Amino acid sequence: MISEKDKKILEKRLQEMTDNVKMIMYTGENCELCGPIEELLKTLAELSKGKISLEIKQMENKEEVKEKLGVERPPIILLGEKGEVRYTGAPLGHEGWALLETIVALSTKKVQIPEEYVEKLKNLKKTVRIETIITPTCPYCPYAVLIANRIAVASEGKVISDVVEAHEFPEIAEKFNVMAVPTVVLSTKPYQGEVFSVGVPKEKALLEKIIEIGTSNV
Repeated sequence: MISEKDKKILEKRLQEMTDNVKMIMYTGENCELCGPIEELLKTLAELSKGKISLEIKQMENKEEVKEKLGVERPPIILLGEKGEVRYTGAPLGHEGWALLETIVALSTKKVQIPEEYVEKLKNLKKTVRIETIITPTCPYCPYAVLIANRIAVASEGKVISDVVEAHEFPEIAEKFNVMAVPTVVLSTKPYQGEVFSVGVPKEKALLEKIIEIGTSNV
């Protein structure tokens, strides 16, 4: 449950929203964390005074969902008109702050990324995925997540930021031999890329690598 004190803090930050933000949550059976996450998202939508549109979907056709999203079990959250920001797993613990800041960034488009990079991101030839593998108790992970999410917002759909909770999706963490978090993976297809960094990435280096991948003819 979110305390009344915390609700006031959330409401004050959400008052800075300008444009509406679309949010879709995939839920399903045998999902222990789906209930708390759905409650959190509904609270955020309510406190936003209509700025957040929340749709809850049951994950029924797992094969169809896996083909589209790369995984076949909930919870999954998509944010933005193009689903440019995604949470594969629950944004709990320290990740709650990054989720809130991401929602505001999606609404205001204020991302604090140099304009020279913003234009290059918008003109990428192919979609690039930033897959940030995290845990909810990691104090540094939200900073890595926010860098990735802001890049995705700035790109207007050319970059997808996927925040993967390692404990809920261990098969993804194991695939990239994750020994510490945050681990940042860059790819053009879900969970088929290479590790870019362990720890909070340098924003400029991350931007330049994304642009290199997104403009490559390979």
